[in-house]
Amino acid sequence: MWRLTSAADFSVQVCRCPLRYVLDDELVRTCVEFAYSEGDELSGCLDLLHFPAEHLWIEWRDAAQREALASVLPECVRDPARTAERSGALISTSRRGRAGSVRSFWRTGYEPHEAQVSAVETLLDLDFAHATAGPHGLLEDGGAAVFDPKNACLSELLRCARFRVDSAWRRYYRAVLTDPVAARAIPLLVSGVAFDVPMLLGLFLLMAVRADLLQRAVNPQRLNHKRARLGKRPLLEHIEVSAPLFAQADCHSSDSVGGFRSSPRLHHVRGHIVRRRNTVYWRGPHWRGHLRLGQVRSRTVELRLHG
Repeated sequence: MWRLTSAADFSVQVCRCPLRYVLDDELVRTCVEFAYSEGDELSGCLDLLHFPAEHLWIEWRDAAQREALASVLPECVRDPARTAERSGALISTSRRGRAGSVRSFWRTGYEPHEAQVSAVETLLDLDFAHATAGPHGLLEDGGAAVFDPKNACLSELLRCARFRVDSAWRRYYRAVLTDPVAARAIPLLVSGVAFDVPMLLGLFLLMAVRADLLQRAVNPQRLNHKRARLGKRPLLEHIEVSAPLFAQADCHSSDSVGGFRSSPRLHHVRGHIVRRRNTVYWRGPHWRGHLRLGQVRSRTVELRLHG
């Protein structure tokens, strides 16, 4: 009989968490695009960001993240066992806001809709580039770093992260995984949480350089009265966050092409980050080409640190 860490062990921490965010789908897509953009890349802007609070909860719709990852990183393979309806991250950080830990959660997309917590804990340190350790470190106290030899951008971004198996699960795996072949499956646990790191870092950078992300505090008191009569659990107060500044611009016609230059074929342009000291310029991903074959979207946003 093993007592393993479950989502119920964190219920009090989530309920007492002083700051909770719920991200809309457009912001989730923007954060993913921001994280995997080209140009100066997010990894070169880590000195500009910090965690917004010592304790916070961030929640989003898992399908929005999957769709965004599929568009910018088609080769990514997430944990197939994580069939999620919603995902969340419980973050605890130092007072300086530059180092902390992340516990990843999700609610299953099938009946019964139960909350699950990953057996892997993510450790972030924005001031220290961790040396790359082998996957065997997952079962050690210090944890292990991961990298993708086919994606230099993702590898560079993940240098600030280490992953380690929760202590209760660590004891369990050490006791039951005596077969070396079975033990090789342990690193696959990281695939369920590693792709959350770039998205969260993209969100923190947006919070650091742009103060006017739309935030709406939600007080579910009236709704909770109705839920109480129906025997349902009350909802927690939270802040809904969206990104209206990244809304699609009006489409521009490309019929007027000067000279003898032919119209370009329809193609997709990935997002670009350009950093100039404390100013970050973001060129959102868009389609380019003839109007009959697609639309041209222009989304250049200047993000400037206040003060």
